[in-house]
Amino acid sequence: MGPELDRTRPYCRLEPALAVLLVVLKLLVLRGTWGRAQGFDAPHWLAVLRATHWFEPLPLPRALIASYHPPLSYLMGRLALVAVPNEVEASQLLSTLCILGAFLSLRRSLRHIGWLATLPGLILLYGGFSIPLLVWLAIETGYDGPVFFWFMLALAQSIALFWQPAPDRWWRVAKYSFALTLLGLTLAAGMLTKFNSLIAFGLPFLIVLVRRGIKTWRRDIAASSFAIVVSVIVVTPLYSHRYLSADGHREPAAMDWQRPLDLAAARAARDAVPIRLLTNVLRIPSRSITESQYPVVDSFFNSIWLHTWKRDGCLGLQPEPSLSVSNFYIVVFPFLLVSGTAWFMLRQRRIAEDWRHLGWVLLWVGVVFCASAIAFAWNYPLWDWRVFKGKYITPVVFWVAYATGIAFSDSLLEKWQRAGWKKWVERAVLLVLVAFMLANHGLPVY
Repeated sequence: MGPELDRTRPYCRLEPALAVLLVVLKLLVLRGTWGRAQGFDAPHWLAVLRATHWFEPLPLPRALIASYHPPLSYLMGRLALVAVPNEVEASQLLSTLCILGAFLSLRRSLRHIGWLATLPGLILLYGGFSIPLLVWLAIETGYDGPVFFWFMLALAQSIALFWQPAPDRWWRVAKYSFALTLLGLTLAAGMLTKFNSLIAFGLPFLIVLVRRGIKTWRRDIAASSFAIVVSVIVVTPLYSHRYLSADGHREPAAMDWQRPLDLAAARAARDAVPIRLLTNVLRIPSRSITESQYPVVDSFFNSIWLHTWKRDGCLGLQPEPSLSVSNFYIVVFPFLLVSGTAWFMLRQRRIAEDWRHLGWVLLWVGVVFCASAIAFAWNYPLWDWRVFKGKYITPVVFWVAYATGIAFSDSLLEKWQRAGWKKWVERAVLLVLVAFMLANHGLPVY
């Protein structure tokens, strides 16, 4: 289903109005928090920003707590400083622009597959970008806004390139080869921002496997591999010189040198009873998540779910009525997530093919990000360091939005239409969606 089919969808006039509304809301949030540093790593990111300059030697990986990260987010911050001379304001401007870029990337993806101007598409796009975690990420001082942007841009490029099979002799098609090169540069930009951008390298292969299995694997995989090679060529000099040669680690973390004794003790305790760490990480604590703003830091589900919907108490107390709204989401959305996921798994044949395939892509993206977070905690089990943060696995929120909207697929709407309810159900859903957007951008979760 190509972009030309999107014009036949029922909300082609409403969708641009929602796009304008979302952009305005993001800018209003930026204005309301202007100049106030937000984020777990804000002081450390700002310290590295001050030490990083274009065309000058970079600070050594262990010179500052956050200087081990690749330098691109700091260099992007330097560009933002040209427009806004205040460091905190420049960081917030950068994060907002990155979130808007990610929004336009997903919007482009939905348009490409023909589902932008549909009820499920609107819920995924505008509901997803109104989830409190993404509202907050747009004004955070840190590197996770740029990381999220590069990932969503790579997803959009991968969908554009591989939703349909690669053309025969694609290397002779100048436009297609150029697009593959741009994908390689996007993947490289992610790796020059943060190490976990390595996950994005699997996007082209994931889309090929979801869409066609291995039917055209030689041509598609060869084209995907070309983009990977471009990325590796770009990032290899930095990684080889800055990390392998100078530091001796391919992907260092501040815990390695900030707390080596504590880390060694934690790893020894982990190795003594490995299954205990995994069961502890994957447990759902008895303490209600609505009763506190402080997550149970060694519980993956507790930490991530809290960060998705409300503010971590270490960043400051969340005021009312925002806190009550967040707690309402925390209670209601597990039902929507579980029921939507079950609907997706059990009713595959009733879901339109393109929408089903996008669902598998988003689901596997979520699974891989969650697995990577648990793997990181396995390697660095220092819970007071808060190794589980929602912002590290931001793309997972789109499975929440997808699962919420799956109940409004075409097959179910057809039943409502026969019963004479379709128009009223659609209007009610759209009103709830707009209210969700307004509430989450208007109430100070951040």
